[in-house]
Parts: sequence; structure tokens; C-alpha cells
Amino acid sequence: MPHTNRHRTTRRTVVRALAATLAIASLATVGGCGEAARAAAKANANEITIWTHTAGSEAELAGVQQIIKDYNASPDKKATVKLQSFPQSSYNDSIISASSANNLPCLVDVDQPNTPYWAWAGILEPLTDKALLERAGDLMESGKGTWNGDLYTVGYFDATVALFARKSVLKKLGIRVATVDEPWTKTEMNDALAKLKASGEWTYPFEIGTADNKSEWYAYAFGPILQSFGGDLVNRKDYQSSDGVLNGKEGKEFAHWMRDLVAKGYISSKGGSDTALDFVNNKSGLLYGGIWSMSTFQKYAKDYDDIVVMPMADFGHGSVTGGGSWTVGMTQSCPNKAAAQDYIRFSLQDKYIATMAKAGMNIPTTTGAQQLVPEFSKGGDMQIFTKISKKYVKMRPETPAYNFISTEFRKTIGDIMNGADVDTWLDKAVNHIDGNIQGADGYRKN
Repeated sequence: MPHTNRHRTTRRTVVRALAATLAIASLATVGGCGEAARAAAKANANEITIWTHTAGSEAELAGVQQIIKDYNASPDKKATVKLQSFPQSSYNDSIISASSANNLPCLVDVDQPNTPYWAWAGILEPLTDKALLERAGDLMESGKGTWNGDLYTVGYFDATVALFARKSVLKKLGIRVATVDEPWTKTEMNDALAKLKASGEWTYPFEIGTADNKSEWYAYAFGPILQSFGGDLVNRKDYQSSDGVLNGKEGKEFAHWMRDLVAKGYISSKGGSDTALDFVNNKSGLLYGGIWSMSTFQKYAKDYDDIVVMPMADFGHGSVTGGGSWTVGMTQSCPNKAAAQDYIRFSLQDKYIATMAKAGMNIPTTTGAQQLVPEFSKGGDMQIFTKISKKYVKMRPETPAYNFISTEFRKTIGDIMNGADVDTWLDKAVNHIDGNIQGADGYRKN
């Protein structure tokens, strides 16, 4: 699409509207940088800054600090890199605030599903350096943030979701242990839930994280189930409408299945606040959770060796799993884009990817880095997550509308699980989503 002032105005209006709603505390994080600081940064392009969300994660922050230290000590460096860290809770607000004030650094952390919005809003610049793009080709698909065919961000690690059960429980109830190559079918999934419920051992035998109704967990974890049924959050041909994919036949089947989980007493629509710890304490017999659940099991489960990791069931259109975690990208306002991209390429060495992935015990995004982390190398007890991700990952919709879609989906599925009419609520969600997309002129690229 040719660039128009209307598109540019729409983007700026949205960014400014978001900035206007920020808490004063968020504004304060960047308030110290004024006109003089901006002028100095532009005058001294030999010094570039990276903003990171890892202020609350010592291991990840230390990993970033090590990469920067090594790059700055390199005789081939194209600039000196400086670091500013923020708490994750206020990070996105700080970015939006700095963007509206034209006060962004050269490099920023980006949660992968936010990449299209930040690109559309004029925050990010596509990565074009030949050496960087060549290295990016070695990354798992879920380690890249793209929009409209352009690569904007790259990541060191990935997270995904899976089913967790105890082998002894499955054996006792005559339930097959699903494998990456042979997930449960929809019939097997329903039979397993019925057997777990009939055993009488748990009030709610299945835990899927319904209590996490403030984040994007519903879209990240339940969106893949919808996709396995054959529906989706939005039509991916052009990302202009959810009509027919969210409220079509398959979408309705998915929504009815989710509601039946509650109606049959398989899950609680309220859920537990720490699903992994609840599973350790045998409050559920089957858990659908993130890779991060393993850290809890490793720390607290005395029967750790009895816990089995399985892909989510195949509901008719293949097993589907979520993917995409934190990545790093370059801003449009960066005065030294060559140095920024050189730093990113330098940071994608296997040894650094391994360090960053191990910090949160997530999947390293290159095969080489996976070999450097015992848990993810051959025979490691976390390697199955890499296999699940590589075989079944479907990225969250790569559209600037994603955050709105995610929020709308969360409210809609939450209401349906609590008894709202499936057809009415799905149609209403589609109307809201399509209205948001139309109101932003389709979120089209420049």
C-alpha cells in the first residue's frame, strides 16, 4: 500500500492516545531524558543504548550485561553499547511514552506478539543487515518477530505449552501416554477427562489456567485449541476480519467444548492461582500449562520422574501449540542502524543464546545453543518442548490488532465458560474485532 498521511496520522493518534493513559510512574521512567539528551545521542552515534525489560530477572539481566560487555570489548565493534533496564510490568508503557516523546533508544526488547503493533506504530525498523539476516535464518520460526514479510525482531529463547500428567495415574486409568508424533485425538482427550473425573480423586481433574484472566494467556494457550478445531482468532489471509473463523462452525465447536469443560465439572471456571504448584500437590490430575511449570516441578515435586510432558490433543486439524517470547529489535529513530544490527548479530552467537535461554529455562532458538544446555540437548528432560514447538507451533496472529483481539477473546471465552450463549457472544466478539481493525484503516503498512 502507498503511504498516506491518513495512515501516518492514525498511527500517531493511537500512540498518543496510549501515551496519554499512562501512569505518571511510567512517564517518570523516561522523564529524565530531555532535549539535551536527545541532541547528545544524535550527535554521538558511536554510543547506542538498549532498553530491556529484565530488571526483575537477575539471571537474564546478567546475560544481557555479559553480551554488552563482550561486544564493547570487541575490536570490531561499531559503537559502544549502553544498557537501561526496566521492570517488566512498566516496560511497555515506558516504550509507548518514549515513542510519543520521540525519545527512544536504538535497541529495545519486544514481546514477540507485540512486534507488528510496534512496527505499525512507527517504533520499529525492519532488520536489513545481510549478515544479521543470514544468522536469523538459523533461528526457530518462533524466535522471530515479523510483519508483512519483513523481519523486525529476533529472540534468544522460546516458550510453549503442553499437557502434564503422571504416568502412574494414566496407567491406572488405562489412558495412553500421548507422544509428540501421536498426540491424543479429540475422542481420547474426552475419554481421558471422563476417566479422570469418574475416578473421584479430584474435584476438578483438569487445570487449564482459567484464573489467569488479566494477561494474554487465553489467546496464547486457548487460541491453539481453537486452531486445532479448525478456527482461528482472525482470518490470516489478510488480517482484516475474524468473521467466519472465530464465529464459524469450527469456532462454535471449540467454544462449546470449552463450556462443556465447566459444565461436566472437568475444570473450574475460576481456576487456581498457581496451577503448577496445585498439580504438584495433586489438586488436579491433568495440567495444561507453560514450559515454566517445569521449574516448579523440578523444585517441589517429589515424584518428578513420574510426571510426563505431552503435546495438546489433536481436535481434528492437527495438534497446535503456542510460541514466541521476548525478542530484540531496532527503532526507527536509531541514529546508527549499522551498529545496532551489528550488535544484534553479535548477540545471536550460540553461547549467548544458551545463556539467555537457561536463565529462564526456556527453549534456545538455535540447534547449536540447544546442545549447550543439557536440559535441551539429546536426552535432556526439557527436549520434548523443543520437539513440540518445532512440530506444532502456530504463532499468534501477526497483526497490530493482536492485543485487542487477545483481550476480546479472553472476555468472550471467559463469559462462554460461565454460561453465555455461544453464537451471540462469538458474533459480538467478531463485531468488536472487525470494528477495531476498520477503525485503524485495516492496520495497513505504509
